[in-house]
Amino acid sequence: MELLKEIKYLVVHHSQRDIDSTKEIKKRHLKRGWEDIGYHFVINKNGKISKGRNKKYVGAHVKGHNKNSLGICLIGNLDENLPTRKQLEALIKFLTKLAKKYKIPQQNILGHREFPGVTKTCPGKLINMDLIRTAVKT
Repeated sequence: MELLKEIKYLVVHHSQRDIDSTKEIKKRHLKRGWEDIGYHFVINKNGKISKGRNKKYVGAHVKGHNKNSLGICLIGNLDENLPTRKQLEALIKFLTKLAKKYKIPQQNILGHREFPGVTKTCPGKLINMDLIRTAVKT
């Protein structure tokens, strides 16, 4: 696996399944022929953060930006259901921690759909990335 040299973006995703786990996501990604789970972190509905792909390695979560970003996935289909309060609290707290650690400005905290050329709704139609960015204290 290729080493991640620079982190310029924090990218938020959703798993598109209401019942899911880091283990199940990894299984699906391995079936695609990937070397590991594509995301660096996964946040379950109780707000627990699980490690995915080791953050020293390039992820597989946003085409064209894997070499300069960390991927954080929320469990759930956030096109149809809101994330839990615990998930949102954990996401904002974790994004704040990562943004400070890697000196990521608020404007570089993005939902997957905010990258040019992406046609997916990820991290879900019900996620307002402007509100999330505003809540993150960098």
